[in-house]
Amino acid sequence: MLLGKKVLRITAAVAVAAAAAHTAERLKAPAVEQSVLVSAARLATSDASPDPSTESAVPQSASLSSPVEKRVGDLTGITPVAATTPPAGGDRCRPELQLSTQPGAMIRLSLAAPCNRGERFIVRHAGLAFSARTQADGFATVTLPALRADALVAVYLQDSRLVLGKIAVPDVSAYSRFAIVWELPADLDLRVTDGTKVLVGSGTSASDGDQGVIALGSTEVQSPVLARVYSVRSQTLGDADITGELRITPASCGRTLRVDTVYSSGGIATTADQAISVPLCGTAGDILVLKNLAPAPKLAAPK
Repeated sequence: MLLGKKVLRITAAVAVAAAAAHTAERLKAPAVEQSVLVSAARLATSDASPDPSTESAVPQSASLSSPVEKRVGDLTGITPVAATTPPAGGDRCRPELQLSTQPGAMIRLSLAAPCNRGERFIVRHAGLAFSARTQADGFATVTLPALRADALVAVYLQDSRLVLGKIAVPDVSAYSRFAIVWELPADLDLRVTDGTKVLVGSGTSASDGDQGVIALGSTEVQSPVLARVYSVRSQTLGDADITGELRITPASCGRTLRVDTVYSSGGIATTADQAISVPLCGTAGDILVLKNLAPAPKLAAPK
């Protein structure tokens, strides 16, 4: 019996020693392991963040899929923005546009573009378009027929600047107008026959104030845009025969050219575009007559 008691005492001592040894080894565990255990416990019971030494090499702020505290919103796209620095003292190159009404439902356009001296610009209004040039001081003045009662006029400069102006022209309701617009290499003219009158483009105003063909556009610029406008003081165009005359040249023969047309009545304008098939080369110098321009041209044989 004494032997049995000794065995029990020895076994108990061994167990106590083993437990003590295990506890000692547990206390001597590496600091990293302890920090991992502590961090996991804290994350489960609090809102504390993990120790930086155990985080991924990619921070949360660089991950679009990870929730980030105080987010400003999900990324939906990237828009490049060009950085610009406004010049000291303001924009000295800012163009200015002034519009005024003239008799006969005409619009007088005055442009001041100090940094666009002697340069081409384009005027657009209700489908009408034509080119012009600024003077050596950057100023320009042109006159154009109104096609709408609420006339919006746009000026396009060479440095991608756009200048807009708007003016009311109530007198336009008393006129009917038909315009044709083209670019090179087309070489066009508008001819109107009304009874004994034969009208062609001349100047920038109607010949007698009530009826005429207005020529618009400068040919002394690069890539000119030209226009002709038939204007009559009437609610309709009447019985006038309106035709276009296209001169066939080596630059235009055998090509399909585009012309734009605008019809204005009662201060309301409608636009259309026409495709003109020019005969093959070999007929240079002839004239192609474009009939029934509104609503669609019919081509006659060259004369």
